[in-house]
Order: sequence, then C-alpha cells, then structure tokens
Amino acid sequence: MTSINESAALGLVREDESLERETRRASRRSARYSAGLTTFATSLAFFLTGMDTMIVNVALPTITADLGGNMALQQWMIDGYTLLFASLLLLAGSLSDKFGAKRMFFFGTALFGAASLLSTFAWTMLVLIVGRCLMGVAAALILPASMALINEANPDPRRRAFALGLWGAGSASASAFGPLFGGLLTPIHWSLIFAVNVPFCLIVLALAPKVAPSPTRAISFDWLGQTLALIGLASLVAGVIEIGSLGISSPVTLALLSVGVAALVLFVIAQAKVGHPMVPLNLFRNDGMRISLIVGFIMIFNWFGMVFISTLFLQSEQGMSPFAAGLVFIPSAVVMVVTNVFSGQVINSMGTRFTVSIGLIAMAVGFLAAVLVPAPMPAWVIAVALSVVGLGGALVTPALSGLVLVSVEQKQAGIASAVFNTFRQVGGAIGVAVFGVVATFTPSLDGSLRAVFIAAALLLICAFAYARLRWAER
Repeated sequence: MTSINESAALGLVREDESLERETRRASRRSARYSAGLTTFATSLAFFLTGMDTMIVNVALPTITADLGGNMALQQWMIDGYTLLFASLLLLAGSLSDKFGAKRMFFFGTALFGAASLLSTFAWTMLVLIVGRCLMGVAAALILPASMALINEANPDPRRRAFALGLWGAGSASASAFGPLFGGLLTPIHWSLIFAVNVPFCLIVLALAPKVAPSPTRAISFDWLGQTLALIGLASLVAGVIEIGSLGISSPVTLALLSVGVAALVLFVIAQAKVGHPMVPLNLFRNDGMRISLIVGFIMIFNWFGMVFISTLFLQSEQGMSPFAAGLVFIPSAVVMVVTNVFSGQVINSMGTRFTVSIGLIAMAVGFLAAVLVPAPMPAWVIAVALSVVGLGGALVTPALSGLVLVSVEQKQAGIASAVFNTFRQVGGAIGVAVFGVVATFTPSLDGSLRAVFIAAALLLICAFAYARLRWAER
C-alpha cells in the first residue's frame, strides 16, 4: 500500500514539474512574441520620424504654389520639424524615464498621426507649419522611448543586438526613401506626403496591447535644466539653420548661436549643482558613452550633409527630376536595410569594436573612392558611393546604440538614448548648414560634392582614430 502511495505521489510531482516546464516555455514564447512586436512597432515609428525629415523638400514648390507663403514661411515649414525634434529630445528622454517608455512612445505615435492628419488637410501655410511643428514634438517623444522599449523587451544582449539592427534599418532607409516617396506622391497631390503617415501610425497603435508595460521612476523634475536645455538646443539649431539663409555674419544668426552656446554652458553648470539633474553628468564619464556620442555625431553630420549636397547636385547640375534623383538613393536604401538586419549577427560574432571600426573604414572608403572619378561625377558613382557609405553606417549605428544601452543602468536608458539621439539630430542639422555653406563658396556643385566627400572621409578617419584610442586605453 505504501508503495502505491509513493508511486502516486511521484507521479503527481512529475506532473507538476511537467506543468511548470510548459508554463515556463509558454512564458518565454509570449515574451519573444511581445519583443518581436515591440521591435516591429518601434522600427516602423522610427522610420516615419526619419522619413519626414527628408520627404518635404521635393514637394516644397508644389505646396507653395497651392498655399502661398514667402521664403521665411517655406523655411519654417521644413525647419520647424527639425528644430523641435532636436531641441525636445532631452525633455522627452526624461519623460520616458519618469512616466514609462511605453506610455510616451504610444502617446508620441498618436500625436504624430494627428499632426500628419492636420498637415494633410492644411488650408493655409500657417496651419501646415503648426502641423509640422507638432510632428516634430511627436518625433522627439517617439525616439528615446523606442530605444528604451527595445532595451526593456530584449534583456539578452544577443537578441538586443538583432532588435537594434532592425530598429536601425528603419532610420537608415528613411533618408533614402524620403525623397523617393516625395517624388512619387507629390505629382498626385502634395497632401499625400503627410497622409501616408496616418495608416502606419494606426498600425503601431494597434500593437499597444501586445507591448509589455514599462517601469516608471519617481524622479524630481529638473525645471531649470529642462528650460536651459530647451533654450540652448532650440537657439543653437535655429542659428545653424539660419546660416544657410542669412549667412554666418548675420546679427540674427550670431545672436541665436550666442544664446544657444550660453544656455548650454549654463545647463552643464546647473546639472553639476542640482540634486536631481535631468542629464546626470556621470553619463559622460563612461568611455562607451563618449565614443557613441562623438562617432554618432560625425556619422549623421556627414550623412545628412552628403544627402543634401547630392540631391542638389543631381537636380541642379545633372538636370534630373525629383523622382529620378530619388531613384539614385534606392540602392543605398536597400543595402542599409539588409545590412541592418544582419548587423546584430556581426556584432554578436565579431564584437562592437570590430563592427564600429570596419563600418567607419567602409564609410571613408566610399567617400574617397567617388572623388577619384573624373568630373562631372556620374549619378551611378554617387549611387555606389552612397551604398558603400550606407553599408558602413548600417553596421555602426546599431553597434553604437547597443553600446549606449550597455554603458548605463537600465533606469537611465531613456535619458541616455535621448542624449545620444540629440547629438545625432544636432549633428544632422549642422551638417546640412555647413555643407550648404561649402556649396556657396565653390565654383561648381561638382566641386562642392567632391569637397564634401573629402571632408566627410577625413572626419570619419578622425572618428575611427578616436574610438580606437579610447578603446586601447580601457
């Protein structure tokens, strides 16, 4: 009788263990499913925020013919998005940490869709500018929260590297697909370049129930830091934007740049003295964080400036239509998407240092090889150069994003990603302005293009040397 009881008890134990194992497997499957949907949602939203940085340029003449508006209003229609996007990222990072990345991400996506709808039906240029500015606010809320969500959904470093590669594919392809989509949709009606965002936002919002909740932090709000950061970044980016239209010696430009620099200096001083800083300065003591910020700034500085000059050259000097010029960017977009998808495997097998190093070398080679071709530079050479540069960038960006996340505590993921992306956005704005100034001081756009490519290669070589030096000292 005892034997029968022991056998029955043993059977119950085994049944319980089997049930527990099945429960664990189901839990892991559910976590992977949720992580996959999180990666898809954040990558799609990241693509939209990047695409809207570039898509408006080709539609500007058509919009102006329909809605009117002087040169100042036209500039604000384009730059209002970039200005608010870049200047609000630090605030958005703090909000992501305080209220939860999931909440801020989906709120930002909803605002992006609503602002896109307002822009679609804009009846005056002023209304369109308001819509574009709201889109910039929404993009700032989306970006740091999306990076933090990927970090939360993928605690395993290998899976995180793969997810960041997919996330980076959204951004990498956006700058190439933006001009193409603009060229395709504008002949039908300019409003479609904004309307196209709405269904994608609805898809992202529909995935909200499948995304795991985010932790929140009971942190004090640093009003002084928020105010100084907003004034400093907004003035600095606005000053850089005005360089292209008013010139570096303009009183307006100089005043904006001076206010921006002064506010940012005061911001750093304030962050060292307040009890609960918005951006803890210990973030910058980590070599990984410093490498990510400097290399990321140089990369996006080069890429935005190069896309701007290349588009100008193809249309103004080669006589190509906006759509034909957009086609030149397609090979690089495909290369970047594919490379980003597989970048996680490269990072996992070869390491972050190797991936960043080989990516920077590829980018520098792509720029320098194009310069060796006799003038005028053919469109196919630009397409090949963009593809090689894009391949290198698609390797480096996910590696840097992962480096940021492993360099800080998880509770600081939101603000760390905000700082990283702020450097990138400001770098892009400065790149367009600086390379635009180069174009005004060279006798031909072909000469401008070559000067930009050489300068970009030299900056990438400096970034490579800095990264290798910092890593060698660790």
